[in-house]
Amino acid sequence: MKTKFFKGALMLVAAAMFAGSFFFTSCKEDETTTPILVEDGLYIKGAGTALTDLDTKGLMKTTRNEVQNDVTPIVNRASLYELYIAIKAGADGFNIVEVAGTTQKTYGPGTGFAIVTNGTNDETKLPFQRGAYAENTTKFTVPVDGIYHVIIDTELKKVVIVPVQYWGLIGAATEGGWSNDTKIVAGAFGLSTMTFETTNVKMYKGQFKFRYSGGWKVEVDTVLDLGAGKKGVKVNTNLGGTIAALIPGGDNIDFATPGIYTAKAVWTLGSPWAMTLTKTGDLPTIDYTNYEMGIIGNAYLKADGVTVANWDETFPLVPIVPVVAGKLFTWTYTLNLIQDGEFKFRQQMAPPADPWSGKSIGFGDATWAGAAAANFSNNGGNIKVGVAGNYTLVLKIDATTETYTVTATKN
Repeated sequence: MKTKFFKGALMLVAAAMFAGSFFFTSCKEDETTTPILVEDGLYIKGAGTALTDLDTKGLMKTTRNEVQNDVTPIVNRASLYELYIAIKAGADGFNIVEVAGTTQKTYGPGTGFAIVTNGTNDETKLPFQRGAYAENTTKFTVPVDGIYHVIIDTELKKVVIVPVQYWGLIGAATEGGWSNDTKIVAGAFGLSTMTFETTNVKMYKGQFKFRYSGGWKVEVDTVLDLGAGKKGVKVNTNLGGTIAALIPGGDNIDFATPGIYTAKAVWTLGSPWAMTLTKTGDLPTIDYTNYEMGIIGNAYLKADGVTVANWDETFPLVPIVPVVAGKLFTWTYTLNLIQDGEFKFRQQMAPPADPWSGKSIGFGDATWAGAAAANFSNNGGNIKVGVAGNYTLVLKIDATTETYTVTATKN
């Protein structure tokens, strides 16, 4: 194979048609393979993948640094790239190839690139690989056939490779709450496409996210000073926003139609993940009679009357059961709330259950009513207090329609 570069008029035509720098790779004159047009960028290429030559389907895309998710507007980090790709186990593996005009550089594992078996609390608990890369032809390899999240930061000169063993549904709308994933399991392995699917999934009214392999994010670096008190580079391993338009690290997804669902996550080479939830049945009506619901957050003082709670003490200390009227369940709270503090309503779970494994209700889960409703707003799913004061909050659940109402009165 030779590389042929076109000059003169053809270069002007190409420049008018495409942005950036491109080159053709073509075969000898007696071969009939169609030339491949490739733009500048970082590519995954290797016999362990479907991409044995440079291909736009293997072009890595820039992504956001999770550390700066709260910066407005959110922009992608220019040196941080990612790609989900199917990789076969064994020595074939892959390299990352950097294309810049007529120049190509091939990267493989560098000094210190190794398996991580004990990540942070927010990282997957599955073994993954992380470390430096270098200009060489040594292959990046994986131990098991599967989909992998490949990440590279060209400023930090680091690569991370994380297995997507399963996708999980997690959140107040799911059976496991914010503590346990409802797993969407992988089907047959394929280099060009794979489908993850689980049937008979119970979904409730509330919020949730997709995340893979039980992790929220993966750390590329922890020391890079970004200014404004922020350090490090992390990549989201969760997807939010809406099911139809998923964003890495996006907002919690609002879910309004309880039922039994089939959950699917479809990966296709060169395309974003496609997630679907298809309703197949109805849930039985929930009896909330014995649901002890309290308030958890940092918007009030602890029982000592001095220390501000920090999502570590429920109000009241003994959560209350509802007043029941048919299928209507009502909990009433009167408390002092701190401006800019945040909270949620949360079911009390008996030890050793995880406290977030039961029902929790955030701002977007409920309809707000009452004279003081405007004093509360949404902040990432939490209920944010806009005006300090003494409030009576009435939480009502209509189990027939599975709708939640919060009535707020400033006393």
